[in-house]
Amino acid sequence: MESLLFLILLVFWIPVWAVRRELAFRHSPAYWRRFGAVVLAPSALQARGDSIGTYMGAPIFRDLRFHGCDYDFERIAPADERDLVEGGELFLEPGLLYRMRSERSCVVPASERQFG
Repeated sequence: MESLLFLILLVFWIPVWAVRRELAFRHSPAYWRRFGAVVLAPSALQARGDSIGTYMGAPIFRDLRFHGCDYDFERIAPADERDLVEGGELFLEPGLLYRMRSERSCVVPASERQFG
């Protein structure tokens, strides 16, 4: 009976562990370096640098911070490139493409660190 209880707990614990691990990975800088990001609203950004112009009514920031990583403005991108974002890139609506500075530019506050 005890082995059956152990098996049931194990079967339920493995998916919970896997989900927690995936969520922790998605909050890490390694995730954004590997997959890139699409940001729909500037309010999702943690910090914004000086505005260097506008594009379609939206300000172009010289640099910005998202999930603890610093990005620099690279170029204006067509809207169809939104789904083609590569690792280390950030696409900000309406079509601004930013590139991650370096791996060292990512700082995750201790309050956001999660380990599964």
